[in-house]
Amino acid sequence: MRWFWSSIQILSRDLDNYSTIRKKFNLTGKGQGGLIFLHSSSHKLLLATLAMLPFFSAVQAAEDLDSEQAFFLEMPVVLTASRLKQPLDESPSAMTVIDAEMIRASGFRKLSELFRLVPGMYVGSQNGHSSFVSYHGTTDNYARRMQVLVDGRSVYLPPFSSVTWDNIPVLLENIERIEVVRGPSAASHGANSTQGVINIITREPGILAPDQLTVAQGGNGVSDLSAMFGLNSSVMDQRLSIAYRADQGYDWSLLNDDNRTRMLSWRGNYHPNAIDNFDIQLGYSEATRGEGVVGRASSPFRDTQSAYDYQQLTWTRSLDMAAELRVNYQHSYVRYDDLQTHIPESFRAHRHDLEVQHISQWHPDNRLVWGVGIRSEKAISAQMFVVPAPTLAQKRVFAHDELRIGDAAVVNAGAMWEDDAMGHSNVSPRLSLNYHLVPNQTLRFGTSLAYRSAATVEEFGNTGLIADHPVWAQGGVLPEKMLSREIGYMGQFPDIGLTVDTRVYADHLSKVIFVDPVIFGAVYNSFKNMYQVDFRGWESTLKYRWNEYDLLTFNYARQHASCASDGLPTNLWHPAIQAGYSELLSGCPKMVPVNSGSLLLDHRLATGLQLSAGYYFQDEVQVLDAQYAQSPMHRVDIKITRAFGKRDEVGGGEVSLVVQNLFRDSHTEYSSIPQQGTPNLDRRAYLLATFRY
Repeated sequence: MRWFWSSIQILSRDLDNYSTIRKKFNLTGKGQGGLIFLHSSSHKLLLATLAMLPFFSAVQAAEDLDSEQAFFLEMPVVLTASRLKQPLDESPSAMTVIDAEMIRASGFRKLSELFRLVPGMYVGSQNGHSSFVSYHGTTDNYARRMQVLVDGRSVYLPPFSSVTWDNIPVLLENIERIEVVRGPSAASHGANSTQGVINIITREPGILAPDQLTVAQGGNGVSDLSAMFGLNSSVMDQRLSIAYRADQGYDWSLLNDDNRTRMLSWRGNYHPNAIDNFDIQLGYSEATRGEGVVGRASSPFRDTQSAYDYQQLTWTRSLDMAAELRVNYQHSYVRYDDLQTHIPESFRAHRHDLEVQHISQWHPDNRLVWGVGIRSEKAISAQMFVVPAPTLAQKRVFAHDELRIGDAAVVNAGAMWEDDAMGHSNVSPRLSLNYHLVPNQTLRFGTSLAYRSAATVEEFGNTGLIADHPVWAQGGVLPEKMLSREIGYMGQFPDIGLTVDTRVYADHLSKVIFVDPVIFGAVYNSFKNMYQVDFRGWESTLKYRWNEYDLLTFNYARQHASCASDGLPTNLWHPAIQAGYSELLSGCPKMVPVNSGSLLLDHRLATGLQLSAGYYFQDEVQVLDAQYAQSPMHRVDIKITRAFGKRDEVGGGEVSLVVQNLFRDSHTEYSSIPQQGTPNLDRRAYLLATFRY
């Protein structure tokens, strides 16, 4: 229990700091707790602080609320953590649900930015079109330790096992909800799940909704156009989505990072009878991205080309006794070409995945899901693999059991066995107990073990370009290993419209794969299990809804990291390598921002106006492969919407003004540019119009 008491000590120290802040700002009255995240008296924070006031004033006035007017809070039903549909307070892991209402209120254009609404989540950008998302640090610009799914389909692809967020052909307006598992979930989703899972769930084509057209125009060359069309019948429902997205990136004085993306996706749901359902999905995207850094001969201004496509077929059959059989096949392909540098770079990658899953209800208090799967991955690149990388045929078997013990307790136990086709097989177990103290208030105790297998380039890469140096992978790296423990609490207070979700955790990540410089007359980058890191902290989400149309969501995370050696570099004796390795370990605490969070306010007026404001903040952070640390960030976005007609019905729609980075926060983002940091997005305003017909 040492990890638990360490987390409690962190919490106690933070509360002491909070008391000091209250005295400093003379906040001795009731209802001033929203200032816990203040770092200074900057006027930039004033808007976010004021936005918290309705929450505290309503809590104080809760006794005056008429029970008939109190808004009833529904517990979301989730399926990502265990592969079983469960109320959120019975999930085996901490989870965040971002629904369509929150997506609309945020005003975000990019899919990756939505994860600023998740406590403990880091969202970074190498430039205006290269985003990366991670949870609890140990990230680089490939961020390969968190599984990302779209309707259950993994979007990770070799050779880097990373996600190209801006290439995913998903329209934000077509997302039903996003389920984020905050913590290891390899027991359900295998490798790449050591930090968590993001599952983007799009709207079923059978949901009746008007066709719609959306246009956005604004600063920095923002020029977006999207359309969705639906067709429904007694046995077949279809939805077609097309989109074009373009902008000029961040700052032409430093970077060439404009981008143009075209997307197309189609989803059909064929239901010939009452027990069979066939879900068919096809998608394609192609992008032209600006690349290049001013003054760097090895990275001149140029355009790169990329493409991504997928096909997915899922057959689901309903069986007797609430049982279900599901067979899923998916194929993904990615192409990338950068042919205008002194060393041209291109690659192709394929993934085929076949999985069979069965759900059975053994007893009214006992459910089991189990399945088997095989995945084939192939990466092709003359620059990265002088000797072609082999096709990897990876296998897995998984099972998860949910057992109810009386009315108060739910036990979730599961595990996955995987063969990564690189000489390693691992078993990733998970166990949790959810105990309902009273209705709507639940404690969760959980522990899990997860592994991450090496990416194709980490095991087989040679003579490629990683960090501007040739790569000669020596092979034989072991899978990374994550041990996680947590205690969580979830409470709902319908009389005042409040939901609280908080947890303390301790994660130990060992055998971290990182670059090991090896000197053979010239410098080559290899890969090795280099170090281990401990993460401890706590995180909370508060949602307050004072009526059916207004919502305030506040997320906060406090994190700490510490590192130790887990395998010395081959040439630690070399002064330059020794200095770099010492710097890595000493800079470990900055892998995560100590404080980070968000505040999203969505308020509708009787006049048809809708006002929303988002405040996002994080402390300094050092991405592993960045040359410079990112400075603290405090960003405010606003969105003002005017609806016309019946907004979600034929003939209705809305017009919005979105302003991002309202106060022009000038923090730096991920930086790989010598002598200068990469600028963040400057203030950007654009108009967004949606028409439904």
